[in-house]
Amino acid sequence: MGNLKKALLIGWFSLLMGSVWAQGVSFVLGNLRTPFTQAKAQKKAVFVEVYSPTCHVCESFKPTFQQASVGAAYNARFVSYKLDINSPEAQAFLAKQHLVVPSLPLFLFFDADVKLLHAQNVSNSAKEVIGVANTALDATKRGSAYANRFKKGERSTAFLLEYGSFTRIVRDTVANVQVMQAYAKALPSSAYTSKPAFTALQNVVMDAENPLFTYFISHLAVYKGKYPPQEVTKAGESIVMNTLYAGRAAFMAPERIQKIGSYLTTLGLDAKSVENRTLIPDLNALVRAQRWGQLLDRINRYEKVGGPGPAECSYLASYLRSKSNNPQILQKAAALASRGNR
Repeated sequence: MGNLKKALLIGWFSLLMGSVWAQGVSFVLGNLRTPFTQAKAQKKAVFVEVYSPTCHVCESFKPTFQQASVGAAYNARFVSYKLDINSPEAQAFLAKQHLVVPSLPLFLFFDADVKLLHAQNVSNSAKEVIGVANTALDATKRGSAYANRFKKGERSTAFLLEYGSFTRIVRDTVANVQVMQAYAKALPSSAYTSKPAFTALQNVVMDAENPLFTYFISHLAVYKGKYPPQEVTKAGESIVMNTLYAGRAAFMAPERIQKIGSYLTTLGLDAKSVENRTLIPDLNALVRAQRWGQLLDRINRYEKVGGPGPAECSYLASYLRSKSNNPQILQKAAALASRGNR
């Protein structure tokens, strides 16, 4: 009788454990403190899926997360949490961690002390989802190790794309420029119009002076013949704007800023849009160079083409007063302020 009870207990326990391990990824409820508190107690890492309930790509991952193999890979090693990007909690957390979300879903992996281990956008397959979990736990392969691998000379195009993507997520523009320069150098020019290269232009490159971008902007017809024209324009526009409004733009001469801004015209944007988007970078460069005559010409052109309203005129008046005591500049500021008060 005792042996029968023992056998029944073993069978019941095996059935119970089988049902546990057969389930998919178990996402904890609560707030963001919950997974980190549990991870510390359980000596696990934390997986955060940044998603949106209105994102069809995110929805397509649900069956993948429900697969037993994926659940086994995650539940034993991570405390998992779903973070709705639209929530105030998500916005506050991402800002505090200095993270951006290039596309959804974004997979984030942390240790229990909220130190980022790895971040990646993942293809929707069980193999990829399990693979990124393994990468996050490998101290030699995860995102936090990329800088050291690059420093030691690793230059495969696959690695450079991974590192470049990571730098964009963690807002390391300086590293992004350096890494993607290396990517353009490692990539044969014959592959500049390939799908991986175009994907890099869409999602990774942030520098309008990268060789891949300069080739792109002078061969737009080729790219528009291979890819949807709207996507080509959007990719180019994003790179130009990232360059004009990045910190490094503060060290560029006016001519350099103007050349980069002119790419928006090359991309096909209308004159008014170009004026509005390039005005402040142009003015900042002219102020640094103390080219007051050119600055006045630039504002006059903006008034003629950009069609500023009262709010824009008031802003420009304040901007000019904060930048110079030059009598002509102050006179222009007064005229703009007058228009702003109408």
